[in-house]
Amino acid sequence: MPNDSLMPPPLERLLTALLALPPSPEQASPHDASDSAALLLLELMDMALHTPPAEPLRMAMVQYFCKHARHRLGLVSWRDLQALLEQYPQSDEGDAEVARLLWGVEAPEHVRALRLLVWFMAAYDVTELVQWHAWMGTTGFEEALRESLDTLGAAAVVLLWQAKSGRTDHAWVLRFARRALGHSVSEGPAMLAFRDVAEAMGVPQRVLARQVAHWERAAMGIDDASGLRVLWWQCVADALQVHVAQETSAAASSDEWRVELSPTSALRYGDAGVVLEPQARELQAHTPVVTALRLRQRSWAQRLGLWLEIQGEGRLSAAHQATIAERFEAAGHRAPKVRYASANGGHQATWLATWQWDEAVWVPRDMPVADVKRWALDTALKATEHWLLMRGMVALAGRQLGAALALNIGLVGVDVKREATNEKKF
Repeated sequence: MPNDSLMPPPLERLLTALLALPPSPEQASPHDASDSAALLLLELMDMALHTPPAEPLRMAMVQYFCKHARHRLGLVSWRDLQALLEQYPQSDEGDAEVARLLWGVEAPEHVRALRLLVWFMAAYDVTELVQWHAWMGTTGFEEALRESLDTLGAAAVVLLWQAKSGRTDHAWVLRFARRALGHSVSEGPAMLAFRDVAEAMGVPQRVLARQVAHWERAAMGIDDASGLRVLWWQCVADALQVHVAQETSAAASSDEWRVELSPTSALRYGDAGVVLEPQARELQAHTPVVTALRLRQRSWAQRLGLWLEIQGEGRLSAAHQATIAERFEAAGHRAPKVRYASANGGHQATWLATWQWDEAVWVPRDMPVADVKRWALDTALKATEHWLLMRGMVALAGRQLGAALALNIGLVGVDVKREATNEKKF
């Protein structure tokens, strides 16, 4: 039976839990279009599931999409979803197949709702979550609903009205309240308590509900432990510092490299990670050199995908890049994608070599700490191998370039001597 008593101590626990929530990505980085488009896709998906099935099944369907379908199907925005929907006929069989792909169950009625919502977004050119939330607060949104009633139908219009009012977020708020309080509670008392806490925080209830819904949809409270992710990154940074110190010491190098870790709040959910840079270095006019390494996770909206970037200066010829690719593949790694970030005027050309790794920093809540640390150590070792290999190949390219320059200078010297000798003859 639900425990409906929400006396001051439970209210304090709910307030404490809400204060501990990080800002939603649209609050933290409102100008990040890639995150905003991905978040709008997820909100549309959740909106289509707002009507029955029962709440636990809805949660499970959203979780299936987040953890499996989105990455496998390459769905980054609702336009990607639109392209997927167009591949299947608008029939019971076609919609059932789409439902299996997205949610792992047959739910054709929700796919039909999703088709209508995607049509609505396309008709009014809504592409990002920030834009969507701002538009819902205008009279233009209400006019659009009236204009689209014949196409959308009453059920879809009701869904959109409920999204505007924040009603579609209530199930996630209720789930959050139950987790924060540690026991089941009915919707009425939970929502009243949430309203009181929002007033105490000085935050509009609808804004706070959106923030809660975002993180609940992110499955952070289901089987992803952001605290373990922070521990994982701390272990990666420590191990990377040890590896780099050992390698530079063994090579009798004068370079000292430092590791900087992103703030804890960013490591929990955002685009963050570690940066490896030299403490100080001498500028080299012609020789290519590695100047930084960045190991980062993408934001939760982009599934916390892990990627590596090594930055350097100096020209790398096409032949050198091909040799680097071959060497990485021979070592069992993927070849990097190399591009120039700047090459203007008299400044050194800056290049970036990147790798997209087939893993995400999604840490299950039940993962033992020893396994988290072991995973972090393996990742740090892999990043160090990339760093060492890239430094070695870049240094080799520099030596070859230096030899070529020396040869050219020597040839020029010979030519000058010859010209001087010829002048004496005449």
